[in-house]
Amino acid sequence: MKLTLEEVEEIFDVEHQLKGWEGDNAFQGLVIISKYADDLVQGADHDIIYSESVEKLIDTGMKREDFEQLSRLNWMVEEGEYLACYV
Repeated sequence: MKLTLEEVEEIFDVEHQLKGWEGDNAFQGLVIISKYADDLVQGADHDIIYSESVEKLIDTGMKREDFEQLSRLNWMVEEGEYLACYV
């Protein structure tokens, strides 16, 4: 069963703290997203990257566990539309 946009937004509303993980959270998030999309970076600003739309990722069948992992990696749903991460 596919997730809804509201369910995904709820995943990102929960405060997560990733323990015992070291490295680049933006890169690691892009690795997760790459399982579901080809165009990983849709845009960038001074200190943030914008990735694929949440709706597209839902349509590709992205798993709840992957959305949860992105949330733990400090990714967010930006403007209710795109996944984004500060770099």
